[in-house]
Amino acid sequence: MNPMLEATLRRNLPVIISIVVFAVFTIVHQLWFEPTAARYARTIKQATDLGMPLDPNNMPRVMPPRLFAIIADNSLPAAQAQDQANSGSLTAEFLGELTQRMGQRNLAVVSTDPAPTTQDVRSIQLRAHVRMRGRYQDVLLFLDDLARDKRLFGVDRFNVVPEDNGMVNVELWASRLVLKAGGPS
Repeated sequence: MNPMLEATLRRNLPVIISIVVFAVFTIVHQLWFEPTAARYARTIKQATDLGMPLDPNNMPRVMPPRLFAIIADNSLPAAQAQDQANSGSLTAEFLGELTQRMGQRNLAVVSTDPAPTTQDVRSIQLRAHVRMRGRYQDVLLFLDDLARDKRLFGVDRFNVVPEDNGMVNVELWASRLVLKAGGPS
């Protein structure tokens, strides 16, 4: 072989090896990697279309079961909720629940007054003003019953006035939230 050609080849051997390696990588990329990547992208798209996204960024947000149960227990269809709120039956039901619970805790109902109802696009807030008389422990148990209930009750404010005989007079402003199911999102 020609010594000049051999010396030139030896001097340019790293460049020639680099060109050969580049050519091999390009061929492997075109013949193996690109079809595999395209097949993977199609599979991911099909899985997402079927409702099983594999990408953690595209996972559907799942509502926890306890939260779903609370929302279901406190929801009415939007039209039915609107009709019942306008007729006053929701407020009457709310006052009935309060007086029933007070009776279960041996609290004497002095008076109940419905307060204005607030209607929103997604919810209805019922309010009531209640005066009761009983033992302080029974009042606490009544408030505990409201807090532990599956419905969305709230105590906006209250005033406790003790009497000399160990009883208390309580003035309570309470509310209940009713969600409208199927309303605008």
